[in-house]
Amino acid sequence: MGSYSGLNLGPFSITESKNEFISYHSELFQAQDLVVSPLHEETTPEEHYERPLRLVLERLELLGHTLERARREFERPNPYSFADPLPFTFDQVLEILQGIDVSKLSSRYSEEFNDDIVSPLEILQTVRTVQVPHDVETNHWDLYALIRNFDPYTLLRIFAENPVNLDLPVIWFFNDVVKGGWVERDHIQAGISEHAAYLLVTEGSSDAKILRHAFDVLRPNISEFFRFVDMADGYPFSGTGNLVNFVKGLVSIRIQNNVVFIFDNDAEGVASMKKCNALALPGNMKMMKLPDLEAFNRFLTIGPQGPHFDDINGCGAAIECYLDLPENACVRWSNYNEALGVYQGALEHKDKYKKDFLSQNGHVESYDYQKLQCVLDAIIAVSVSITTS
Repeated sequence: MGSYSGLNLGPFSITESKNEFISYHSELFQAQDLVVSPLHEETTPEEHYERPLRLVLERLELLGHTLERARREFERPNPYSFADPLPFTFDQVLEILQGIDVSKLSSRYSEEFNDDIVSPLEILQTVRTVQVPHDVETNHWDLYALIRNFDPYTLLRIFAENPVNLDLPVIWFFNDVVKGGWVERDHIQAGISEHAAYLLVTEGSSDAKILRHAFDVLRPNISEFFRFVDMADGYPFSGTGNLVNFVKGLVSIRIQNNVVFIFDNDAEGVASMKKCNALALPGNMKMMKLPDLEAFNRFLTIGPQGPHFDDINGCGAAIECYLDLPENACVRWSNYNEALGVYQGALEHKDKYKKDFLSQNGHVESYDYQKLQCVLDAIIAVSVSITTS
C-alpha cells in the first residue's frame, strides 16, 4: 500500500502524498510545534507537527494564501482537469465552505445516494442552505468537487473564516514515510525558507532594533518571517540618503527576495519616500512609511515659538514615537524642509525610551504597545500585498 504523509485539519485530510513524493509543510510550523502523540484512530504515539489553525492563519497570509488568491484560483481552474466547471460562483462556494464545521466532517455517507457519490451529510446540508442556480441538483454535490480548484493552503485559509474551526489542529504527519525509508528524519524540520521570508530595510539601526524586538515580543508566531540586515559590524545604510541609494541598488540588481523599505513618518522620511516613488519597483519590493496615527494629531512640540501641541504626522514621528511615552514626551523642531514646507522634528530623550523598550525580556502588561501594534499591522499588510500582487 505504500507510505503516506500529509496535512490534516482536525479529522479532515487537506492534502496527502505517497512514498518519495512527500510534500513539505515546514513554513506552517515552528520548532515547538513538534509533538509525540497518537494520530487519527491509532493508539501508538508518533512524531508530528501540530498547531491550531488560528496560529497558522497569519502564516498562510504571509505565504500568499489570501481570500483574494482563493478567488483567482477558483476562476482559473486546473487546465489539466477533465471535470466539468462548477455551476456555482466563487461567492457561493465560499459561503458553503465558510459554513462548514470541519470537526463534524466524517466518513458517514447518505444511504439514499449511489455508492460512487462521496457526500458527507454535513456538506449536503450546508449546500442546500446556499442560493444556487435552479437547475442544479444539490443532493449530488460532493465536498471534493467544491474544493478541487483550491491549493491546500488556500483551502485552510478558507476554512479559517469559520470561527469554530480556528481551534482545530493543523497536523503535518510524516512518520510513515520516515519509517518506510523514503525520507531522512533530519530533512523534516519546521521553519521559514529564504524564499518565504521578507527583508525589512529601514532608515537606521534604531528602527531595525525596535522592529525586530517588537515582532519578537508581540508577534512571536510570525517573527521569523522577517529578516533584517546584519548589524554586527555596524548598520551600513544609516540615513535617508543612503537608504534611497540602497533602494536603487537593489532594483538595479533585480534581487529576488521579498523586500519592504520602511521610512519614518517624519519630514526626511516622507521626502526620501517621494524620491523612491519615482523608481519602477519590481513586484517583490514595496515601500511604506510608518503609519499616521490619531495619537500624533496633537502632540507636544517645542520650537522657536516655545511649546505647542502640533500634528507630527509626516514631519516628526520617527519610530521611537511609537513606543510607550510619558505625557510630557516632546518633539523638538529643527531643520526646515523646503520641498515639503514643514520642519523636521525629533523626539527628545528618544534613546531612553528605546533602551527601556529593548530591555524587555517579554510582554510587559503595564506597557502600552498599541502604537507598535499599528506599525506591525501595517508592515504585515504591505508584506502580504507582495505575495498577492
